[in-house]
Amino acid sequence: MNNTFDIRRFGNVVRRDGMSYFKNFGWTLVVLWSIPILHWIMVYVSMETSDSEVVARRDILISVLRLISLIIVPSRLYKNVNDSRKGMLYSMTPASSLEKFLSMFLYCVIVTPTIYMLGAIAVDTLLALKPGTNPYDGFILGDLFNHNLSNSSVTINYVGDRRANAIIAEYIASKSLWVYRYVCILCISSIFMFTNMLFKKRKLSKTIGILTLVGIIFMILTVVFTVNIDYEFLEDYTADELVDYMIRVYDCVFHFVFCTAATLSIIFLYFTYRRIKKQTY
Repeated sequence: MNNTFDIRRFGNVVRRDGMSYFKNFGWTLVVLWSIPILHWIMVYVSMETSDSEVVARRDILISVLRLISLIIVPSRLYKNVNDSRKGMLYSMTPASSLEKFLSMFLYCVIVTPTIYMLGAIAVDTLLALKPGTNPYDGFILGDLFNHNLSNSSVTINYVGDRRANAIIAEYIASKSLWVYRYVCILCISSIFMFTNMLFKKRKLSKTIGILTLVGIIFMILTVVFTVNIDYEFLEDYTADELVDYMIRVYDCVFHFVFCTAATLSIIFLYFTYRRIKKQTY
């Protein structure tokens, strides 16, 4: 049965996981939905002194909380699946390893962000509908699904020439990032799905600690690499040549991020499936 797929058995696994979803993860969703409400209250109380840009970027807060929900859900919904004693019920579920993995993928990668976003949008809409004095001006739906950098308020001095800066900034703003964004989200989710099957205790803290260490090492290597580059060759570039060079650099960065995130997603999802298949009780 380990390598087979039956739609009826898969439906039973999905229904079983769904019945325990809100029991194991419901209160976490409530807490994550409550954070935007606390944010609105804090801004409302200090409207005269609060930064309008903080209010305008409330879509970032919701997107970050969605990411947090993806990080937390594997260790809440499937916290006992690799426990030799408490995981017996999961192991006795009449379904193949593939069916169990697909159900886990469904709830961790698709259902959780969808449910959180629907609830967060509903909460934000109710807050924006408050009559009278209200720090929220308009609804957030358009900002949440704006997948480019055109509304970024950050001004970066890419090169010395003002015209070249404008061209590079316009190029970056025009890039649609939804593919990169969701591949990176899938990568993060797949990492926490795998470590949930790998670790038996303190799954979140161990994973976050390892990722923090990897991030620090990567930052150090990046700094060492960039510091050792001789940038004198850029002095001979004209403004147009420098713009073309910077655009090629950003293209390489975007493609590197996409390929790395996609590759890691496939690797961690595969090993998550292998852990489910090879898990012994």
